[in-house]
Amino acid sequence: LARLESRLKKMAAMQSKLLDDTIQLAATPTAQRNRQTDLKAGELSFEQKKITVESDRALLLLREEGSSVAFPEVIDQIRDSSDQIAQRLGKTQIDAVTQGIQQDVLASIEEMVLSLLHAQRDLEKQKQLGKSGPMQAGQPGEQPLVGAIPELKLIRTMETRIKSTTQRYAELLQSEESSAQDLLPLLKNLSERQARLYKITRDLALQRNK
Repeated sequence: LARLESRLKKMAAMQSKLLDDTIQLAATPTAQRNRQTDLKAGELSFEQKKITVESDRALLLLREEGSSVAFPEVIDQIRDSSDQIAQRLGKTQIDAVTQGIQQDVLASIEEMVLSLLHAQRDLEKQKQLGKSGPMQAGQPGEQPLVGAIPELKLIRTMETRIKSTTQRYAELLQSEESSAQDLLPLLKNLSERQARLYKITRDLALQRNK
């Protein structure tokens, strides 16, 4: 838990800085954007790819541990979003859509950090009470990274985020700030994420991860 928390905090700091840098670059008037703007966006894209790599490493930690269902899914979604951001920055797409995805990634990472802090606190309570905690089938004496309740809370938070992001995209379409061609693939991706969250919620309810 501590290793994962440390990695996520590092990712949050990286994403926060990239968001600030993207906003600053986007403040450049369109008429004044030039090759230097493209080069700077390319540098931001390169830095964003570092977050994608960190996501892969965090995902590896979770998959090696093997007990969590929701946490790997959220990390996987963060990774996909980071990859989207890197691609958009590589094309100097530094608009509200890109910034919105960056904000979602940052919020998702921060939510995971908070969930991990709660999980660590629960583990400490169990140790103080002398409880062994729930066991994983086939893993005597080992307890899951996090319990079912924190996982379900994280899923609910992510579902709320998907809903708010969908609404934001809808508003951008209505205001004609972004084209349908640009946003429809992102909306489709959100729909797929919602379907995956539904599946893991069902799996948790049926205790298929145990």
